[in-house]
Amino acid sequence: MERGAYLVEGAEHCGLCHTPKNVMGGDENSQMMQGSVLQSWYAPNLTGNRRVGIGDWTVDDIALYLKTGRNRYDIASGPMADAVTNSTSHLTDADLRAIAVYLKDLPAGAGSSPQPISAQDPAMQQGQSIYNNQCAACHTAGGEGIVGLFPRLSGVPLVQQSQATSLIRVVLEGSRAVATDGAPTGPAMPSFAWRLSDADIAAVITYIRNAWGNAASQVSAGEVSNMRQALHRQAQAP
Repeated sequence: MERGAYLVEGAEHCGLCHTPKNVMGGDENSQMMQGSVLQSWYAPNLTGNRRVGIGDWTVDDIALYLKTGRNRYDIASGPMADAVTNSTSHLTDADLRAIAVYLKDLPAGAGSSPQPISAQDPAMQQGQSIYNNQCAACHTAGGEGIVGLFPRLSGVPLVQQSQATSLIRVVLEGSRAVATDGAPTGPAMPSFAWRLSDADIAAVITYIRNAWGNAASQVSAGEVSNMRQALHRQAQAP
């Protein structure tokens, strides 16, 4: 446990992304590893919360994800892909297991689970139609994904986080998954920014966050518009 604490809190600096910051810019220790927005990404909850955290992941699931960038629940992309490529994939199996054991011991924190948005809600119906036409071919109609290729969307923590920041960004910008020695194929997702309106993207993400047993807040077209503008500014920056 001590080795895991040293690696998570020290050498790997996991809290830099995954722990919210206070007004002074330091870690909000009361919300340790409970997820935080950083550079237009949402670093997800790493606690034992079963809905938004990694409570359902086993020690082996966590170690495999850190070593290869993927497991039966998720595939690393964005900043986490860089972390796996440049850091965790080079750790020993013993160190990966120490990190996993430490993370499994983190308390889930307070908070109640929201009720899923009704399937009869207009946004859900619009989102389901878009999902079936644009997303189901890879992620499957039931959101199970394909292990090692296309991430699972049903019952996974990233989809149900309090903020849909990363989901909005990935749909707009596209994504390439990490490729490591243990899993050399890095599948990619195309950008849908040119194909879907802000309202369409808000609807399909709302559907994903509330279908197949998921439950999370509705996404607005305004949130998507803000992200679209932020990505445009980043692209134009020198």
